[in-house]
Amino acid sequence: MKKLIFGLLSFSILLANAQQPIFFEYRDASKPNEVLKLEGYLYEPINYNGKTILMSHGSTGGKKENISESIKYLRIGKMVTQEGYRMVTYMRKGRGQSEGQFIEESGKCDRTSLNTEVGDAYPQMQQVIEQVRSRFSAEKLILMGHSRGGFLSTHFAAKNPDKVLASINFAGVWSAFCENRNNGFSHDALNEAASKFKNNYWAYFENDSYFAINTFNDPHYEWISMTAAKHGITFKKFPQNGMPDGHSTPTWKPETWQADVVILPFCKGAGSRNVKQP
Repeated sequence: MKKLIFGLLSFSILLANAQQPIFFEYRDASKPNEVLKLEGYLYEPINYNGKTILMSHGSTGGKKENISESIKYLRIGKMVTQEGYRMVTYMRKGRGQSEGQFIEESGKCDRTSLNTEVGDAYPQMQQVIEQVRSRFSAEKLILMGHSRGGFLSTHFAAKNPDKVLASINFAGVWSAFCENRNNGFSHDALNEAASKFKNNYWAYFENDSYFAINTFNDPHYEWISMTAAKHGITFKKFPQNGMPDGHSTPTWKPETWQADVVILPFCKGAGSRNVKQP
């Protein structure tokens, strides 16, 4: 009997942590009659704490084979649901199984091109956020993102503070390899975002190639930590934790930052109008 109860309990935990495929609709302003289906995944906790996280992915890293990869964030999903959070992920158009043309990475470094890229990604996040808020009766979301997803999370929070409980930015940057060629596009955007939204948590990781001297040019995060301090937001540098490149640490080894992020004071505020399971 004890074995049966233990087995049922273990099965329930697995079900709670397992990802469930969901989809979102995206309408491009230039093509209002065309509806694209964006791929996503839902992670539901057993004991919901009333907070919903939207996790946003990064770039392809310049690798074409990564365009078709569906990023599910299984490790992060399992971890945050055990803490009571609901987590939702989505893939921007043309990535993974999401419909539409992938045009977000132009390969150009001028500011006009990078602004166009951000302008392509931003309304997708905006529409997904509105659908998540409506579907799960969530007044405010916790935005969490890695690399470009971290950049987008803090960027959106600065523009829409009424819809965001907190922004958690893991190694956020838009196009690190262009930074020395456009007079600091990401530097300026991160500085502006930090000045406008205070419930920001910036987590960066040792030996991240995206922030080396020949890329973002802040290998020890002097500029990022100074910017965070100037605007009164939280910054922390974490160890590489055995990964070949620190840029992969937050997604492949989320236990590196677990103890810090899940207990953040601003993640404990009111985030949902209805804490019942959907």
